[in-house]
Amino acid sequence: MKKFKVGLAGIAICGLLSACGTGEVKPIEETKVKAVATNENEIVEFSPEAKEWIAEMLVEFNRPPEDSFEEFGIEDVGFVYYKKADELYRSMHVYINDKNESYDEDFANLRMLAAGISLYQFTRTAHIENTGKEMTNLEYAKDWTSMPAETEKAFDYIKQLLNDIDIAINKDGKGTTFGVSHLLNGGNVNKLESFISHGS
Repeated sequence: MKKFKVGLAGIAICGLLSACGTGEVKPIEETKVKAVATNENEIVEFSPEAKEWIAEMLVEFNRPPEDSFEEFGIEDVGFVYYKKADELYRSMHVYINDKNESYDEDFANLRMLAAGISLYQFTRTAHIENTGKEMTNLEYAKDWTSMPAETEKAFDYIKQLLNDIDIAINKDGKGTTFGVSHLLNGGNVNKLESFISHGS
């Protein structure tokens, strides 16, 4: 399973650099989910810390980007998205541990979407000579290119997936979802994974 996910990550890095589709995914109601299960139909148990982390990430990703302009010292939506995605990527391994709970495709998808946003930030800065520091050094911000549309789409998919995972593990599967979670057998998982693989 881990080798499969490593392969998916490689596909994601290439796919997220492709053009993204224009269709929007609207929320749908999932009403008959009674238990959260993996693809092997085993009941998933998450630690209290993992549940809290998912809820906190959902709140953070739903905050308007403008709320973080002062915190990050720049009025740049793409940079805010990059910083939030980077925090999600770096903190996930602390709370979602494959030895203690389900290391599900949903978390692999979250990781790949977050990695994609980092790549998009890099593409905004790749033309600057001081490679490696220009992604976060605000002295170079005036030279960054505009935020790619794919950044917005990837960020939206992270919000949708966090919402669906939160419903799956914190709300007993009850609530309005976007259908992008394997945990809830969502009908739009293929659309999300198509974006990860092909950017459409």
